[in-house]
Amino acid sequence: MQFKVPQKIDIEDRIVGPLTMVQFVYAVVGGGAAYLFLNTIPSPLNWILAVPVAIFTFCIVFVKVNGRPFSNFLKNLLVYSVGPKARLWHKGRSDVSVEIYQPPKTQTTDYYAGKRYSKEEISRLAEIIDKRGRIGPQAN
Repeated sequence: MQFKVPQKIDIEDRIVGPLTMVQFVYAVVGGGAAYLFLNTIPSPLNWILAVPVAIFTFCIVFVKVNGRPFSNFLKNLLVYSVGPKARLWHKGRSDVSVEIYQPPKTQTTDYYAGKRYSKEEISRLAEIIDKRGRIGPQAN
């Protein structure tokens, strides 16, 4: 027996033109908010509020970052910026726990910033790296 296996099941259906249902709802809500700002607020302030709302709505509806929706990018940006940056795992403990802490901010200094190398030193280092990068017997 042969069965047809559905393909591309992760792609959302297009409802209105190129827009999916979620994109269409975002466009209607954002466009409606921008329209309300333009028509209900006095002149200079209405443009100051309506233009950023319209740009944000455009980004949410149409812009993709690395092939993913802009809303996922915003969610990941928020989680990354608010959450801790380091995790510690203690091996061998009977209770499984992960300790999360915010590392202290330290100023890093570049050790090699003030160093000057001659052409001979650079070529000697390049030759050593080239010899180590070969596959097969090591040449010394």
